Amino acid sequence: MKYLERQLKESGIDQRVAYHHAHWTRDGAPLLDELGAVIDHIEAHSKGGSNDQENLATACNKCNALKSASAQEKFRSQRRSKPIKGKYGEPKTWDGLSNIFVMLANRNLTTLTESEKNWLRALTAGELSG
Repeated sequence: MKYLERQLKESGIDQRVAYHHAHWTRDGAPLLDELGAVIDHIEAHSKGGSNDQENLATACNKCNALKSASAQEKFRSQRRSKPIKGKYGEPKTWDGLSNIFVMLANRNLTTLTESEKNWLRALTAGELSG
């Protein structure tokens, strides 16, 4: 979303848009706070979980924040998922804006941070699921 915001500004749209915030705060990036995709540790990093791909899964930002360091199965059993309400029902193919990130990251390869490069590799490998 950082790159989408940059593309808008470079195209002459100079109004402040709330597409990106480094910490995905509700006021800085309201859509991402609720629906953005993040990479989550299945076994929490703070409890010894590794950064190996086998211990990573995608999750929505809100669920990742609510899960915190709890075990994934415990979190899933305690939390009842509420469908996203929309005029036409629950989204069937929502990707957390991951495809927009891939498109924009590929357009901005020289400015990617190391973390963003890792995200791009993970998302284009198609091996993460959650």
